[in-house]
Amino acid sequence: MVAERVVSPVIVGRGEELSALAAALDTAVEQGPAVVLVAGEPGIGKSRLLAEFARSLGPEARVVEGACAELGSDGLPYAPLVTVLRRLIRVEGVLPGPYRQLARWFPELGEAGDAEGGKHRLYEEVLTLVERVAVDQPVIVSIEDLHWADAATRELLGFLARNLTQAGVLLVITYRPQETNDGPLLSELARRPRTTTLWLDRLDRQGVGRQLAAILGAEPDAATVRRVHEGSDGNPLFVEALARAGERTPDNLRDLLLRGPRSLPGPSRELLRIASVAGGRVGHRLLAEVAGQDGAELDTLLRELVDRSLLVTAGDGYDFRHALIRQVVYEDLLPGERARLHARYAEALRDSGAHAELAAHAYAAGDRGLALSAAYRAVGQARSSYAYEEQIRMLDHILALWDPDARLGGDRIDVLTNAAEACMLSGDYARGIDYATAGLAAVDERREPERAAQLLEHRGRLRHRLNATGVSDWERALELLPTAPDSVQRGRLLGVLAMGLLPEAGRARALFEEALDVGRRTGDPTVTVRGLLGVGSMRRDLGMLAQARTLAERLDSHDLLMTVPMYEATLHTKAGDQRRAIDAARDGIRHARRYGLGRSRGAELARYAGHSLILAGRWEEAAAVLEESLQEDPPPLARQALRVLAGCLALLRGELAAATDAAAAVEHADSDALFPRYRLLCLLAVAQGNLERADLLLDRALADPALTRIYSSDARPVLVAGALAQRARLAHGAGEELRQRVAARQAELAAADATLGVDGRLDRAWQIMLHALIEDDGWDHVAAAWRELRQPYELALSLFHGARAELAAGDRPGGAARLREAAQLAEDLGAVPLAREIALLRRPRPALEGLTERERDVLRLIAEGLSNRQIAARLHISPSTAGVHVSHILAKLGAATRTEAAAIAFREGQGEPSTP
Repeated sequence: MVAERVVSPVIVGRGEELSALAAALDTAVEQGPAVVLVAGEPGIGKSRLLAEFARSLGPEARVVEGACAELGSDGLPYAPLVTVLRRLIRVEGVLPGPYRQLARWFPELGEAGDAEGGKHRLYEEVLTLVERVAVDQPVIVSIEDLHWADAATRELLGFLARNLTQAGVLLVITYRPQETNDGPLLSELARRPRTTTLWLDRLDRQGVGRQLAAILGAEPDAATVRRVHEGSDGNPLFVEALARAGERTPDNLRDLLLRGPRSLPGPSRELLRIASVAGGRVGHRLLAEVAGQDGAELDTLLRELVDRSLLVTAGDGYDFRHALIRQVVYEDLLPGERARLHARYAEALRDSGAHAELAAHAYAAGDRGLALSAAYRAVGQARSSYAYEEQIRMLDHILALWDPDARLGGDRIDVLTNAAEACMLSGDYARGIDYATAGLAAVDERREPERAAQLLEHRGRLRHRLNATGVSDWERALELLPTAPDSVQRGRLLGVLAMGLLPEAGRARALFEEALDVGRRTGDPTVTVRGLLGVGSMRRDLGMLAQARTLAERLDSHDLLMTVPMYEATLHTKAGDQRRAIDAARDGIRHARRYGLGRSRGAELARYAGHSLILAGRWEEAAAVLEESLQEDPPPLARQALRVLAGCLALLRGELAAATDAAAAVEHADSDALFPRYRLLCLLAVAQGNLERADLLLDRALADPALTRIYSSDARPVLVAGALAQRARLAHGAGEELRQRVAARQAELAAADATLGVDGRLDRAWQIMLHALIEDDGWDHVAAAWRELRQPYELALSLFHGARAELAAGDRPGGAARLREAAQLAEDLGAVPLAREIALLRRPRPALEGLTERERDVLRLIAEGLSNRQIAARLHISPSTAGVHVSHILAKLGAATRTEAAAIAFREGQGEPSTP
């Protein structure tokens, strides 16, 4: 249908495919000629993938490209291969060889021969030319759009694939599966050894978000990502086209997509228009009823639409191959045509029980009464099936059609309240805030304080989940309510306010206890559950949390039920019992997804599970949990928290590119809940060798008021990261001024630590490690703490630092024993950077005996960070003589740089440390 070759300029989510192409090239070089078949629909990114692959190769391989024209059999035979051969000849130059047939196409090859030998001779010459070029350097021959290839091109490609023998030749062919008539050739190629087939899938919502960020130069909001993902179906070309468009399809893309539909015969075109009004998948019976056709005649029309790849079969009905095709066909209808067709759909659906579809069609047809009554029924249907986004859509219909005289169920404020509640469940928190705010604007606080308080409670919870700023709404709601001790609504507000005030322990504890008292006096299970959760967590009483779970399971409140495992996981994590924390969080995730809460509460629970899995050393599981949750497009705060964890995990594994991407997405976040991002940012700067930036980030963290407002167990790992950064500064520099600056920063870290409490065994272990890093002492206690908590990475890290301290003190046997255990732990985890540092420290002791006494003096000064001129001044020699000494020292030690020489000096007790 789409004639032009279409290319999206931004490539996203094709890392596996690029790796597969690189692996195929390695196979071609090492084992013999290889083939890669790249399949995908128009605009999916086949051309862009090959362009990115070619760019990544640089000068290490030659890439020659040719493309089939849409004219196919009516065009020039061999057209794409002629383009390839012309480029190969430029590489090869005019060399003697058996090119008599090719000279008919390329006179620069010499005198053309007669037609004797014909086609077979021509094919042999093409084969010879390709193989001769590949002798000196690998060659990638890329043929695009095989579905448009003429018969001669297909035959020659098959000949090459069968007869190539020269190593270093990679044949890459792209095609559209739904348009190709090259089944025999593709089957033959796919069966051959060293053939790889890549199927390019559409981007998921997260991939669309990444592509939009690359196009727009900024992180897109969730609504934009959702709109573009739904409109583009994840096709990268369509994402590009819709990135800066509004609700209507851009003209250039609409014209491109309408070529196929407008070329249809009248009856088929009309049926496609009818199908577009359905709004998505349409059942065969419904389509037949609206079209007024059935039987063989309808099947013939549908077959044509399917064969042209405009429609695809979907269960017992049909859907458009692309949502965007459906949209442009729908937009091409005249307003009167749309209204009439929607009315026909509404009539056909009137008694079907499909209330949401009926409401949408009646609304579009202008039948406000039918649309309103159907929307009310659809709201209940959607909520009972946990389809919260559908519920919100229907509530929007009701608000748009609002008729105060309809008397179908409550007033407009009730509708806004229900919409805010649905947004809390769906995870669309910003939109829910808008609904609650609209409701508050409509309610009279003096006449209906309870109603206003309910809306304030909802808005506070939405704000709290969006950016942790809901406390003021809850406080205002409590002011509106009487102080009656048996007020269930007041008890509920006391519970949520206490949750929002955490970790402000004193005030939160009193509110939780008051809420629990209200719940027990009134017998209200919701208030009681919140009170039990709060009081139980503050007392570290797992029995109270178990009571809360039992009560919550009896309630028809899945949202509250998801709160229980959050408290359980938090308590277990702080106690250092990561296994139980993981079990609680994963159980919550399963329930969240079962009840349609995967995007909202499920994402929050995934953060708990991911954190504990990382601490437990179960990194593969952690990566899977975090990635799966990010795929569900969680709300902003949860998404950023998940990215912090994913970035930290990537950093521990040595995946700097992924860690850098995660850090960029969270660096400027403004929420106390994201204070742990400083750990990622600081340690990433250290890994990148930017120690000044690491220190600047630590300075920001120490000045951030959130440091003393959050749980100490979340704050202290940031202080540990700062202490690690200070050790790295000492390792890569020297001199009295640096030592004084580091000492001052360590004093700040100690002072910050003193302002924090100790919140459980895990927090206590972090504190012990912080003190050891500052004092470079007590590593036995640190290792014992992490060993008891069964946290392998932290244990390996403490063993490494303890070994370094012992080696510096001359205790080589003790240091070696620690390093052996640390090395095994790091290897088992896949902690690549730590394993590398351990390996450096375990290197055989260099022979310093070969250094003269003067060279030893110079080495000590190198370790202090002095330049040649400064060394010369200190030793009263000329700068040139100092330079000669430095050159001799580097050569004797086998060190590539002064920094490496300083590292060796430290290990031999000759100077300052040089490894972090």
